Amino acid sequence: MTDAEDFIEFKIIDDRQYSKDHLWFMKLESDEETGDLFKIGISDFLQAELGDMIRVVLAQPASVDEYDEFAAEDGDTEQVGTGARDAGASGHEVLEEETLATLRTSNGRHVIDAPVACHIVELNGEVEDSPELVNEDPYGDGWLMNIRPDGLDEDELLSPDEYLEHLYEV
Repeated sequence: MTDAEDFIEFKIIDDRQYSKDHLWFMKLESDEETGDLFKIGISDFLQAELGDMIRVVLAQPASVDEYDEFAAEDGDTEQVGTGARDAGASGHEVLEEETLATLRTSNGRHVIDAPVACHIVELNGEVEDSPELVNEDPYGDGWLMNIRPDGLDEDELLSPDEYLEHLYEV
């Protein structure tokens, strides 16, 4: 391995905050009633480290109401045979450490777990159709989803300078 192969090029964008798990967070709105809304994606560092994206699978929020045909005659609405629980996200709520996304790359598979419990508001289906967007534009068209975190302590997120410092440590 040459010295040039020891380095990867990546960008860190100033208008984002970062997690130690290499997710970026951009606050879209702050609402006292519904909570803060964040757009999230993976950092340029992580996409460069993972290699070419082959497939992106995002947690699919599913309404339990969609499965009323599985309700028992006594009104019990237990999810039977829906697969929604197996998908990692049952309904719009995702618990901390449940799967938010699975990235299949030329180097293997990488699972992104929720850093905090959250509600998925919107998924970027474009990255599922065109996974290369995550490589080509991780801070733009390659975003993953919009979430409303439950109890996110923004002080635990890193500024761009703190994130760069964190990368030197790992």
